[in-house]
Amino acid sequence: MIRRANPAVERAVARELLEYGAEPEALLSKGVLVVDRAGKVSVCSPRAWEVLERLPRNCTSAGLEVGRMRGRRFELGLEGAWLIAGRARKYVRVNEKAEQLVLYGRDVFMSSVVEAGEVGEGDRCIILSPRGDPIAIGRVGSGDVFVVNLQDRGAYLRKGE
Repeated sequence: MIRRANPAVERAVARELLEYGAEPEALLSKGVLVVDRAGKVSVCSPRAWEVLERLPRNCTSAGLEVGRMRGRRFELGLEGAWLIAGRARKYVRVNEKAEQLVLYGRDVFMSSVVEAGEVGEGDRCIILSPRGDPIAIGRVGSGDVFVVNLQDRGAYLRKGE
């Protein structure tokens, strides 16, 4: 069963987007936020939501999944990162070799960074390919590892799903 996101969920989403240096409108303006029983947060078009409201409430999924609620906290997912990547100020663009390594679940070393946005130690950021495509979500570390890979697009293939 899905439902329209309540104000508490919308605030949690807004807080998370600000963590990436993106204005909440970068995602909230894309459509209607909906939440399922498992806490999956998706964005669907206003027209799709109008249709869903007329259907029986046994619909389990709608729209593009952008993240998940973990208790009261929203955790941005890779598709959500895709939607805000052009507007997020906290990002790291890597070279081609690092792109391949990130997609295999590896971390980013400083020598692989081509460009970095407004990131500091401990910040969550979007890891971009050399072309600017979001390929992972990471956390800025210290020392040799510049960004710790938290979630990457290659995980879908490694899991075999």
